Amino acid sequence: MQNKKLLIGLFFVLITFTFNSCENEPIDSAINLDDIILPCEEPTSFQASNLINNNSVSLSWVAGDEENSWTIQYGLQGFTLGTGTSVNSNGTTHVISGLNASNSYSFYLRSNCDAENSSAWVGPVNLLGNINPTTCTNPSGLTAIRSTTTTTNVNLAWIAGGTETAWEIQYGTQGFTLGSGTITTSTTVSKQISNIAANTAYDFYVRAICSTTQSSSWFGPVSVSSVAVNTTYAYMNATVDGQTYTGMKPFYYPFAGIKAKLDIGSEPTNKILFIQGHTDALNPNSSNFVEITLKINELYWAPGTYVLNADNPADPDRVVTANLIIVNATNPYEVYEDEQQATLTIIEFNQTTKRIRGTFSFPYLIINNSNTTGPFQVTNGSFDFEIEDAVFN
Repeated sequence: MQNKKLLIGLFFVLITFTFNSCENEPIDSAINLDDIILPCEEPTSFQASNLINNNSVSLSWVAGDEENSWTIQYGLQGFTLGTGTSVNSNGTTHVISGLNASNSYSFYLRSNCDAENSSAWVGPVNLLGNINPTTCTNPSGLTAIRSTTTTTNVNLAWIAGGTETAWEIQYGTQGFTLGSGTITTSTTVSKQISNIAANTAYDFYVRAICSTTQSSSWFGPVSVSSVAVNTTYAYMNATVDGQTYTGMKPFYYPFAGIKAKLDIGSEPTNKILFIQGHTDALNPNSSNFVEITLKINELYWAPGTYVLNADNPADPDRVVTANLIIVNATNPYEVYEDEQQATLTIIEFNQTTKRIRGTFSFPYLIINNSNTTGPFQVTNGSFDFEIEDAVFN
């Protein structure tokens, strides 16, 4: 402000001198004092902090006069003015983020006095990259492989850059901007990313975390392509005492659809997935059919192999169960099947595609009146169903 006052004072001194020395000369009517544009003062004391969180810097300065708007331009050290990144600030401090600790940067600043009047650029102020030998070294050798059995899973692996024991992974749809992706962490040099869309391509990055304030640059991207989504389901297959049945569907499917469902009889706090195959599903009241029902407690809605028990709702510990019903025309409803303990394996439980796949087998006894025969076997059991939306609500 003092500079402007000095200039205005000098201007009026010159006007007075002119008028006194040229009393007999007419005043030029074209002179308009409102048209005089005073220079926009440059800001002063422009400086940059050290690197903050390994990716940001705080800039500060003193206003040149009464301006309240400034433009910052920055880029890699030595960049040409006009080719850098420009940001505006309405205060005399501003934080620039998204920097790479390994790079050196230059920063310039100018005042904006009005829409058409700016000062000259001040700078550069330089920020040197981290060249300390203890710099957090980038990991390398990142690979990303989509699972062929569960196509919504991607398996990542990489090579540590140094002695670090923690890493961050960032991923998103192919071409995403770093900083806008999904971030997860790992304490090993591998990570499985699950529940991503099979029909979408993705990019993956990884960086080392050397301390709470030091991380490497992002390494990547490594991409995985999209794959076609298989919407063909095999339903239930099984061999019961040597007889093979395929494509078995729930007995209720003509009116309720062919999906794995919530068990209607389960407690509200104990969600059970109900999977059923029936050899004559279009005629559930027939006198000749085989029906297998699997019930899986939500604690086991994940890939793995679990103990399969006989169906016994009164026993809360039997949370993965099987129930077999065999009806034939010669002895309808006089036969009781007593299932024995075995195993069930879930190969895929996918919340994104809403699909469950797995295998099972179990022995069983046949009790007909007072006669018990067996054991007989259910072998080569498999299930492949879409899951109804209610399961995830």
